[in-house]
Amino acid sequence: MASLHINQIEKKFAPSKTGQQAPFALGPIDLTIREGEFFSLLGPSGCGKTTLLKLVAGLTEADAGNILFGDNDLTKVAPEARRFSMIFQQPLLFPHMTIEENAAFGLKMQKIDKKERLLEARRMLAMTGLSGFEHRYPDELSGGQQQRVALARALVAKPRLLLMDEPFSALDPGLREEMRELLGTIQHELGVTVLFVTHDRQEAFELSDRIGIMSGGQLLQVGTPVDLYKRPESTTVASFLGLKNIVEGTVHSRNFESHDGHISINTGQELADGRYCLIFRPETLMPATFGNQATGPSIQFTGKVSKLKFNQGTYQALVQAGDEMLECMVTRDQAENMEVGQLIKIFVKQSDLQFVEY
Repeated sequence: MASLHINQIEKKFAPSKTGQQAPFALGPIDLTIREGEFFSLLGPSGCGKTTLLKLVAGLTEADAGNILFGDNDLTKVAPEARRFSMIFQQPLLFPHMTIEENAAFGLKMQKIDKKERLLEARRMLAMTGLSGFEHRYPDELSGGQQQRVALARALVAKPRLLLMDEPFSALDPGLREEMRELLGTIQHELGVTVLFVTHDRQEAFELSDRIGIMSGGQLLQVGTPVDLYKRPESTTVASFLGLKNIVEGTVHSRNFESHDGHISINTGQELADGRYCLIFRPETLMPATFGNQATGPSIQFTGKVSKLKFNQGTYQALVQAGDEMLECMVTRDQAENMEVGQLIKIFVKQSDLQFVEY
């Protein structure tokens, strides 16, 4: 096994008709995916995630740059010679083959002995929870079960890298969660390297060792889920990760000035004078009205409760503070003692502030 290295890779697509839209360009992109890592490409539809995946798979030819696996340059190597497996949004099973035959198909193409390939197929089907389904046909299975067969088929070939393009997007929420848990367990047990494409934040955060955020054909930021959430490097990354507390302003002489006033900066960040956005996460914004007290340097806002929301066990208050609508995580007791229109004070520690240029 080895790491995957993507070096200055680029791909350009001309518009289909003159005057329709600007040509899409991917890259240049540099990225290393470590051996045994679960790495996700996360971003909105049309940002280049699948294009990058196809470049790695060899299904699309790069215009510039190269792709290495270990010390081997794969840029011009045929897809079947790369020894990667790929799973798509649809399972793409052969309808005339049994589940067992579908799972063993890759080994059949490798001329592996029938007895050996069926034994390996049954082992992977058992690992994906399909023991007893070996002699059924794809149309006798649910969508989730079909995707399990696709996963088993991909793993039977013992790929050096498993590529997955939105594999659970066609499943209902319950099945998606089930498949995420299954994939995470199998990847941990086998230690296979995974490059996973998704637009679903929860999916990426739940499964990944590291995540690459993409937008407009560019790789904006790479990090662990915790690093990305706590320290987004741009407003684009922050917004895509669901962080809504973003205040525009300027920094001058270690003071941040916005429409709602100014604050003295005491975060430890080295900031040159210029235009910045101030970002802070909803769980770091605390209501001072209910007895909370800041420990260490902090900033305080006064605003009116605009809305109270309950979502999957968490409570949120939307607070209108001057021109800004701020999202604040609150406890159940705090939520029950708040009313829409109520004037409250909220604060955030300086250590929880992130300034990014714009």
